[in-house]
Amino acid sequence: MESLPPALLDFISMFRPLVRTEVFDSFTYLLCGLLIGEAKHGTVRASVFAPAHYQPQRLSDLFCCHKLSRQALMAQLTQGVLTTLYGSGLPTRLFWLADSTLTERPFVRRVASVGLFHRAKRVIGRAKHLQGQCYVFAAHLYQTAQKHWASALVGALLYVKGRSIPRLVGDLAQQLRLPAEVRHVWVVDRGIVSRPLVQSLERLDQYVLGRVRSNQVFYFAPRRQPKRGRPRSYGQKCRVDKLVKRFPERLQHQTTTLKIRGKERTVRVYDAEMLWRGVWPDRPCPVRLIVVVVPGLRLKPWYLLTTDLALTPLEAIQAYGGRQQIEVNFDEVKELGLGHYQGRSGEGVRRWPIFLCIAQTLLKLIATQALPLELPSLNWPWYKQENTVGQIRRRLTELCRPRISRDSGSRPYCRGIEKSSVISTSYSA
Repeated sequence: MESLPPALLDFISMFRPLVRTEVFDSFTYLLCGLLIGEAKHGTVRASVFAPAHYQPQRLSDLFCCHKLSRQALMAQLTQGVLTTLYGSGLPTRLFWLADSTLTERPFVRRVASVGLFHRAKRVIGRAKHLQGQCYVFAAHLYQTAQKHWASALVGALLYVKGRSIPRLVGDLAQQLRLPAEVRHVWVVDRGIVSRPLVQSLERLDQYVLGRVRSNQVFYFAPRRQPKRGRPRSYGQKCRVDKLVKRFPERLQHQTTTLKIRGKERTVRVYDAEMLWRGVWPDRPCPVRLIVVVVPGLRLKPWYLLTTDLALTPLEAIQAYGGRQQIEVNFDEVKELGLGHYQGRSGEGVRRWPIFLCIAQTLLKLIATQALPLELPSLNWPWYKQENTVGQIRRRLTELCRPRISRDSGSRPYCRGIEKSSVISTSYSA
């Protein structure tokens, strides 16, 4: 455990009040193994950081036997990330990412309420369906000192039958215990933007930003009310893809520059405040609809929706441009070993991604220089980037050079071998 730098140990020590002392030791050894790379193909391999009298079985008990609140871990991790990034004070608005990913584990025994999943991409020689787990991850989206988007994972939930991914995103937003004094906007993809998600987040006084389908129908506010009878709640309706052609006079138009396909390009932005029907039975849901058109390229327009009416269209477009960072996080957390946990208990399957979120967050904070740490440079001529999560882990391994605690002299069977060799030597003499 003393192999890690003090800055990492200070970040890990904030989880100490959540577990007992003996459990926290196993928790620290596991995180050391994840950061250095020893626990990628087996959690017991993280016991190399423990003293000689430590039993490696306690690392396996960390996943299924000890009392450990997943919600408390995610909330504490979120608080630590916000404290590290915004030490001088929180901004007026925070952005959060949410998406789901699949881990293929054909060797695992089926956990309760977890079945087969449809394979999104056909792989030759493999079945149409895969056996494994589906996780819904949450990440915090922030800007680095170079004004580039980056994100760090702060929580994960297991997708099971009977639950939907938008509902799980709402559960994640509740379990993270986000500060109430700022506005929180969840940036999601087209498949997650739905009425249940808006309902779950509005109860928490949080907002949604994401893409909608081209055939989605929205309504304008009514311009005139009937003289008699019930007042109208909705005006004229229109599909999203027909909005620019049918109602150009009701849209606000402006131009801006976005980086698309590696170049800065001028795009046209149309926006209007509209009403979404069916979110609440007694009243409409006001939203801001944004249409982004890229002239000169064969790209379909982007249709964005946000329930945060105070968010300007340009800020919404820039924030949605950072949504792809969670795809990078998925590659990073899979490289850390998301699909390599070989436990058979459902509780272990649920705890494993949270441990990986802590490790990925530490590496990402170091890579974006939010957590200052001096690491040696590898100076590889074939790989020039030194501040990626994978390269930071390799540089951390180069710095730590973990010492194997179980030397030959401390093992009972080694002492027995030495004793037998002495006896055989005496007999031969």
